[in-house]
Amino acid sequence: MTKMLTPLMLLLIMVFASACSADIGGGGTKVPAASSPPVVQPPAATPTPDLQPVTAEQTAEAIITALKNKDHQALVSYIHPDKGVLFSPYAHIDTASAKVFKADELPGLDDSTVYYWGDYDGSGEAISLTFSRYYDKFVYDQDFAAAETVSIDTIVGKGNSLINIEEVFPGSTTVEYHFSGFDPQYEGMDWESLIVVLEQDGSVWHLSAIVHSSWTI
Repeated sequence: MTKMLTPLMLLLIMVFASACSADIGGGGTKVPAASSPPVVQPPAATPTPDLQPVTAEQTAEAIITALKNKDHQALVSYIHPDKGVLFSPYAHIDTASAKVFKADELPGLDDSTVYYWGDYDGSGEAISLTFSRYYDKFVYDQDFAAAETVSIDTIVGKGNSLINIEEVFPGSTTVEYHFSGFDPQYEGMDWESLIVVLEQDGSVWHLSAIVHSSWTI
């Protein structure tokens, strides 16, 4: 005779089955739910600066700033390592008399030595000045950092003298800082320029000459 399962027995069987399903292997050891591995985010890309080569104009601008500020150390750092820097009081360079200094020879503004820089236009008298006095008369006698015109490889200021920069420094680059004049009564004949002569070595520009230019007789 088959025994019928009472409701109580059915309930006990269901409870027992539920308890067994929570255990594995009969040992009652619970297996933790599997966890997802942590997601590792790649590091943010560091932007690479867009490095551009220094141009002749940028180099000349730095030199003009050094001249304006009378920053001897900065100026020295640009001087051509082999040729030094030539100073010419006029756009026609007299190679026989133009003064040339190597970087480690450039005088300071407190140097009391009187140097011969060439001859004055018109009178022909010797330009015999200390470096400081020459600087004030034939280098930074105007605020060339605020020049009206900045011209690259084209000479703007022209008088009646022969400009021979290209002959003296073949293949060089010129950056001219030019004022068209100061006093209207002179109708532009009192123009002035400062010309920075640069020569390139790879990606580096060196200062080879500082040429002052103005109307000559």
